[in-house]
Order: sequence, then structure tokens, then C-alpha cells
Amino acid sequence: MGTITAAINRLSVSLALTPDERKALEDLYDYEGAWTEREARLRCPRYQDLLKAGVLVSVRTVIGTLHLLSLTGRQVLFRNAAGTNVAPQRHLDRAYLRLCMEDYGYLPVDDDTRAVLKPFIGKLNLSPMITPQGAALVGGAITGGGLSRTTTERLVTRLKSSALAHRFRVILFTPSPSRGQGLAQTHASMLTVISYLPGGGRGERAQLTTFNPGSSEEYAGPALTPIIRDMFVRKHPGLFPEQTLTLLGERRADRIEQFKTDLQADRVISAEQLRRHYFLSPNDLKNVRYVEAIMHPVHGRVSLEIKTRFYLAGAALQRQDDNVLAHYAGTGEMRRIMNVPADEKFMVNTRKRVARDDPDAVFQSPYGPIAFEYDSGSYKLEDVQSKFESFGQQDYLQTIWGTANHNRVPTIEKIMREEEGLKGQVILSEWWRALPSP
Repeated sequence: MGTITAAINRLSVSLALTPDERKALEDLYDYEGAWTEREARLRCPRYQDLLKAGVLVSVRTVIGTLHLLSLTGRQVLFRNAAGTNVAPQRHLDRAYLRLCMEDYGYLPVDDDTRAVLKPFIGKLNLSPMITPQGAALVGGAITGGGLSRTTTERLVTRLKSSALAHRFRVILFTPSPSRGQGLAQTHASMLTVISYLPGGGRGERAQLTTFNPGSSEEYAGPALTPIIRDMFVRKHPGLFPEQTLTLLGERRADRIEQFKTDLQADRVISAEQLRRHYFLSPNDLKNVRYVEAIMHPVHGRVSLEIKTRFYLAGAALQRQDDNVLAHYAGTGEMRRIMNVPADEKFMVNTRKRVARDDPDAVFQSPYGPIAFEYDSGSYKLEDVQSKFESFGQQDYLQTIWGTANHNRVPTIEKIMREEEGLKGQVILSEWWRALPSP
């Protein structure tokens, strides 16, 4: 902790942020959420220096590149960065909604109107605004392809009677051309859903890798020689599953083919998994779709914030929430740890909303089906117990529970032991774990 604090102090001194820059960055975090390229140039002319220093971090979205304040930036600005626990996705949503409302010319309500609308906001991320349709509560999201149907239905259920009684509307912005439009027609008396991409965004979040492989015979050969393999294994025990160790003894062309096979089975592979399990770089991949994400991979652990790539098996996955993509990557990490091959016997649940009784994946072993469940740490312990009960009742041979939080392993192991008739094990599944030096 002391080393980190000293490094942040040195960075603060070397950057020498002016009062205006500090104010701009504080507003970015507190109000604006994220900056477009144009906004970054206007708000903070030195923004490129701040990107290089890691104070700002950029991510590609469906409306172009947006710049956010990073964990390092929060440590530079705020004495207690641990208290700045808003997820990066929330900042992106805030920026999207702000840009939409600016383009549409919405204005803040006066104090009297705010007082009328405030009781209906509750914990919802809605802004009271004056619009061409009158007073409205306005919301929207860019992450996950926009507000889900479930979220919109909940908004309608909670607000419809109040909106009609007090004569305000609910207006929702979405990057999707179709999401929410059916509900808007059904509840046209109080709901408007606007499909909009501010700044001329293309609506495409996914990018394609650029193929530019090395040409040396040494590079084309096995990733691990016996000597380097021994160094890695001795220095980092448990880093490589047996499946990975076998693959890293293969030539680069074979590792690329295995990556393609695994991607179809797992649906998502992270940048860290690409390097650690295949010893490949993005330049080894020809026209593979990927999206960028900034996220907290362990629920509640805001001190761990990463920027990563998720390589995708299909274009539709780019509209999934980052946490869903991480869930796929975490489940795939479990498959490797358990030495399960990526074939038709391992089936990932691809439904957008997985029912509580359904595991994230099922492996049809020679002795019976095995349930795989990945947990980023967000499940309440009663939900963990409920899932164990359900899996046991469905006669799965075993339940493999993967968690991103090593502190939860003994807790979940205890719940598993106490569940009558349940067999299985709890494993640590860290899909974001980087490859260390030998």
C-alpha cells in the first residue's frame, strides 16, 4: 500500500495539475461521466498527457471513443479513492444520457417542478427535465445495448399511474433501433423511447483484429520450451492448467486453431486469456471481433479496475453487458481448469437471462452431467445455497462452482458441504489474470 501511495504522490507532482484541470476532472467524475474526443480537447487541453499517465482511460463505444477518469486518476484527485466505487459502465451511461439530452435541447426543470418530480425518482437513474413534451423524467443507457425490456417494464410499472396523475412523461434514450419500441407503443400515454446515437456514432462497438504475425521460425514453434516451462511452473505453481501446458507445447498455427475452437465453445475469450493460455498476441488473429471494456472483475473490489478486450464468437455479443461477457470468460476459465475439452459435450448456456435453476454451462461427462456455475462475487449467500439445492435436485453428478473472489472460496465450500447429497468443488476462476514474467 505504501509503494502505491508513493507512486501516486510522484505522479501528482510530475503532472502538476492546475486548479482548472482538477476542477474539470472532478466534474468529469461527479457529473459528466465521460468525455468525447471533442469534449476532452475543450475541457482539458493536456488530456493526451493524462491518457499516457493513466489518469484518463479511453474505451470504444457505439458512439465512438469516450474518455473516463481511471482508478489512478481518482487516486490522484481524491484522498479516499476507495470511496469512488461507481462502476465504469455507470459513467458511460451517464455520458450517453447527457449527450442525448444536450443534442435534443432538454433543459433543467425549475425548483418547483423538481420538487413535484423528486418523489418519483427514488433510486432510479432518471433526470427531471423540460422537454418539447413538457416535464419529464429522462433516462437511458449505452452499455449492454441499452436499457433491457425488464428494466423498462419495471419503470412503467412503478411510474405509470404517477406520470398520468401528475402529467409528466418518462422518456428513455437507447442506442438500439428496436429495443423498447413495443413497450412505448403499448404505454404511449406516458412513455417515449428514442433511438439515438449522439455525435454521429455508427452503432458498432466491435472492432476487428489486424493480422500481422511474426515470421521467424522460432516464433512459429512451441511457446514453451522444456526449460522455460519448468521455470514458469516452479515460479508460478497453478498458473497453467494441464490443458494449457499441453497446448503451449504446440506450434503457433496449432495454438491459433485451438483458440478458434475454444472461442466457439466459450463464446468469449479475454485478452489476458489469449496471452496466458495460447501465448498469442492480437496480431496473430485474423479479423476476430473484439470489444473494449473497463470494469471491476471482482464484485465489490473497486481497487481492482482493468481495461481489457473481449474476443467474441459472434457479432451479436457486442450488445451484451460487459459483466455478461466477463461471465462467459469466467466460465471458460473454469472449463480449462477442470481440463474439459471444448467440444459438443461442453455446452454454455446462451440465454440472455439465465434462470436461477440453470447452470452457466453443463459438461456431459462419461459418468453423468456436471453443472458449471461462475460467480463474480455478486451472488448473495442465500442465492448460492438456492442454486446448490436446485442443482442437487436436478441430479447433476457434480457442481463445479467458480468464483472470482478468493475470499469467498472457504465460505462457499462450507455451504456446499452442508447441502445434503451435493458433490463437487469450488475453484478460483480469474479470467483477467495476466501472464507474469518467467
